[in-house]
Amino acid sequence: MTDEEPIADGEPEEDEAWEPVVGDQPDGWTKDALSLAHRAIDRFPDLRHRYRRFAGPAAIVSTGIVLLAGMAITRRLRRGESPDEALEGLTSEEIENAVRLDEEEEE
Repeated sequence: MTDEEPIADGEPEEDEAWEPVVGDQPDGWTKDALSLAHRAIDRFPDLRHRYRRFAGPAAIVSTGIVLLAGMAITRRLRRGESPDEALEGLTSEEIENAVRLDEEEEE
């Protein structure tokens, strides 16, 4: 196909073919939890640096560390702390050990 030929009906133009796919949107509780997890990670630049991944030219935070931060925050919220109290008291070690701490609590 040359630049002068029209695109056939039903065939997406090149720009349209690469638009991001939009999936299910998270509910309000999930958005709040993700926001808290990212705020917790933002408090610890060394943690963010250790768990970064590269997607092309952009550095992004690993999904794993977001999950661990969410677990650590949720644990504190279940103990009755407010979101701000939970963020203030959270440590990077608590985030990194969130899975082990959950396993110990179950025993």
